Amino acid sequence: MAENPLSSRAWWKGDGVVGKPRIVINLSTQRVQYYKGKELVGVSPISSGRESHGTVTGSYRILDKDIDHRSSLFGSYVDKEGNLVQGDVDTRTDPAPPGTKYLGANMRYFMRIVGGIGMHEGYLPGYPASHGCIRLPTKMAAIFFKETPTGTPVEIMGESALAATESEIPIGVDKITDVASPETKRDVKKKSKEPLKGQPKTTVRRAVVDASKPSWFKWTRRPPRGATIYLSEE
Repeated sequence: MAENPLSSRAWWKGDGVVGKPRIVINLSTQRVQYYKGKELVGVSPISSGRESHGTVTGSYRILDKDIDHRSSLFGSYVDKEGNLVQGDVDTRTDPAPPGTKYLGANMRYFMRIVGGIGMHEGYLPGYPASHGCIRLPTKMAAIFFKETPTGTPVEIMGESALAATESEIPIGVDKITDVASPETKRDVKKKSKEPLKGQPKTTVRRAVVDASKPSWFKWTRRPPRGATIYLSEE
């Protein structure tokens, strides 16, 4: 299948492909590459740890998986009715206001890599912004979670400070259009770099929420082996 140039930020063609899975995360390009054997079968943008919470580099393995995981460190304090009282809290440094309870940040499709760091569904603002975890778009997080057994090797390399700024991808987005602001284009040109071997060149796009789709992803049909599924596929 010919590659859709409007969808190169995220794609998957690993259904039916045999070979042991392997994941490579590049902080410099803010991309994750998914291999089965020696074949590259998936690519996705990420948002890794921000400056004060940098994502660790090195060689690891998927330790465990939790489809409905919530953070034990970062989240919000809510009242008895569940209304937000204080957001973006760190339980290690932010005491709970009287009469509130802690609600951990939602980290669906969580796959633990090392310590409290893992890959999961999350909001991608277009730059490194997490507390150290690897955020993925909803659809790609669901695919990776489904395809990845515990013990899968994960290599994390690069430096997030070198990452170019891209347009955001909100949680639940299925569609990305090939539109960029002049400011973003200048920033990408300034910080241009070569992508990983076999990876499509980085193109900046603006994410567009398709209101006709739910904010979760579920396969209804299994594509044929090697079929390429793009994040913008309807």
